[in-house]
Amino acid sequence: MPHIESDIQDLYQKWLSAPSPALCVRLAGKLRHSGRNTEALEVARKGLKSWPDNISVNVVFGRCALNEKLKDEALEVFQKVISIDPLNLIAIRSLAEIYYEKEKWNRSIELFEEYLFEYPGDPEIESILKKAKERKKEAEREARVTGQNVTYPTNDRMASILAAQKKTESADKATPLKNEKQIPAETNASTDNSSRAPRSLFNLFSSEECQELGLSPFDK
Repeated sequence: MPHIESDIQDLYQKWLSAPSPALCVRLAGKLRHSGRNTEALEVARKGLKSWPDNISVNVVFGRCALNEKLKDEALEVFQKVISIDPLNLIAIRSLAEIYYEKEKWNRSIELFEEYLFEYPGDPEIESILKKAKERKKEAEREARVTGQNVTYPTNDRMASILAAQKKTESADKATPLKNEKQIPAETNASTDNSSRAPRSLFNLFSSEECQELGLSPFDK
C-alpha cells in the first residue's frame, strides 16, 4: 500500500507539472484501482477536456464514470470510442453491460455477442448473455399479456415478409367481390392462390421462430 501511494504522489507531481494523455490514463487508473474514485474521475474529466479524441483517455473516463454510477456519461463516451475504434473490447463490453442494466435487451445482446465473437470463451459474459436472452423473452411475453406493442426485428427476412403481406393486402383491396353473376364457378375453382402470402405473420414462421419473435395466431 505505501508503494502504491508513493506511485500516486509521483504521478500527481508529473501530472501537475507536465500533463499528457499517458499521465492522465496512468494516474486516473491508479486512483481508481486504489478506491479513490472521485479523484480518479476528476483527473479523467480534465484529461477528456484536454484530449477529447484520445481513445485511452475516453476509456479511462468511461470506467471512472461507471464507478461513480454516471451511466449516461459513460454510455456517451463509450459510444464515441467504438465510433473511432469499433473493435475496442473494453468499450464494447462496457456498453453491453450498461444496456443490460437499462433493460435494452436487443442492443445488449448484440454487443455481448460481438464481444464474444472477438474474445470467445469468456464464461462471465456467456452467462450474462444467456440471462439477457431470457430477460428479453420474459419482456416480450409480458408485453403480449399487457397488450403492449411487440417490436419485431428489423432484418431482411422480416422486411420481405412485411412487403409480401402488404402486397397481398393491396391485391385484396383491388380485387372485386366475387359472385355467381360476375365469375363462373369453373373460373373460381381454377384460381391459383399458391403464390399469395398468408395474411398473418404467424403462418410464415416455424413454431420455434414464432416463440422467439413472440408471435401468436392472433397477431394479424
